[in-house]
Amino acid sequence: MRWLLLSATLAILVAGDPLAALPALPPPQPQRGAQAPWDPLAGHAIAPWLRFVPGERVVFDGVLQIERGPSDGLEVLACLREGKTHEALIRLHGDEGELAKAALLAAFGLSDGRPAEEGRGIPARGTPLRLTVLWRDEDGQWCWIDAACLVRDRHSDRPFPPLPWVWTGSRFLTVRERLPDGSERPRQRFMLSVTRSLAVNYDEPDALLASPFPCADEDHRFEAYSALTPPRGTALHLVVRPAERVLQLALAADGTLHQGEEAVDDAALSAALRAAFAGSPPHHAVFVRAPAAVGDETVLAARQRLLAAAAAAGVWAVPLFVMP
Repeated sequence: MRWLLLSATLAILVAGDPLAALPALPPPQPQRGAQAPWDPLAGHAIAPWLRFVPGERVVFDGVLQIERGPSDGLEVLACLREGKTHEALIRLHGDEGELAKAALLAAFGLSDGRPAEEGRGIPARGTPLRLTVLWRDEDGQWCWIDAACLVRDRHSDRPFPPLPWVWTGSRFLTVRERLPDGSERPRQRFMLSVTRSLAVNYDEPDALLASPFPCADEDHRFEAYSALTPPRGTALHLVVRPAERVLQLALAADGTLHQGEEAVDDAALSAALRAAFAGSPPHHAVFVRAPAAVGDETVLAARQRLLAAAAAAGVWAVPLFVMP
């Protein structure tokens, strides 16, 4: 009975604020060294600002665009050169969205997922990928940290722990193009090349990499974590790699969660989360396989249940939904 009351209380907290009941974690710190963990200039060059090493990583070159704020919310983690620079942490050196997608496809052989829709609060589904920011400090030392740790949650007054972003591949849309004579014609456009948002914090359906945050429908919630961000204009590399699997579950169309072949109740779910995330995992995301047949309301209910179970287990973990 005590467990049921605790679960019900946590579920209410989660419904109001998905992260409010999760425990506080120690503030993240960048790693430092005379040598970088990867050679950022190695690999096949697709463009002067973009390289990939098959099966290992993709490296984008750019600069730190925002070191604090912005007041109205840090909607974008990384944008292309002419993207939403007023609300992006990182501005990359190129504008070719097709090349950005081509590099990730060449490196990892990804299949497109399902983007999130703006303002609906329904998470994207796709392939989780780790993003690391790499730069040199004023002494010439290399510094690197998970990209999520450079984003601060204004509600909790804390930075986020390491989290993967979700590859969806952006999308193609038919738009009306106005011709010089004033007439219009339909045209297929790759939307990443229109919005130029490579990776986002706030839900944006045209992004290549969707937000990992359960609160991604609240753009004002995010800001740069100024305690760690290097000075504005600092040259940096955004390194994209496959995300390690810490814990994977499967979500059925009837809403049940499975670990392997076994359905898990709330107690078993909390035990699995505690075992996976109580130490120092490489990131704090549990992967949930959610086929296209699983409805949005079922996904939302599963997210609420997993966040409540993580809070009951005393661990910081959020679900990311994976397309099979």
